[in-house]
Amino acid sequence: MLFGYQPFATKDSRIFEDAEVFVPGRFVGEGEKMLAHVFWSNGRETEEPTPADKQCPGKNLVVLLCRLFLAELFLRYDTFEFEFKESGFGPSITITSLTKASTF
Repeated sequence: MLFGYQPFATKDSRIFEDAEVFVPGRFVGEGEKMLAHVFWSNGRETEEPTPADKQCPGKNLVVLLCRLFLAELFLRYDTFEFEFKESGFGPSITITSLTKASTF
C-alpha cells in the first residue's frame, strides 16, 4: 500500500507544532483547519484535482480505499502482532501474527 508520510507533508515548524513527529490527531476536530497547509504532490490537501495542477485524480479514492481496508482488517481479526523497525527511510511495520475473529 502506498500512502503519504505525514512528517514529509508537515515539515514547516512555523505552522505545525512537532513538525517532525507523527501526531495521530493532528487534523481531527479543530485541527482540520490545518489541512489547508498540507501539500501533496502539486496542490493543497483541501483542493480538488484539476488538469491544471496535475494532482492525482484518484487521491480521494485512495483515502476511501485505505479506510475500507483498515475497517475490513479490524472486522476480520481480533488480535495483531507486529514488528516495528526504525530505518533511514522511515519506520517499517511488519505484521507477524494475526488471530482470526471468532464472529467473522
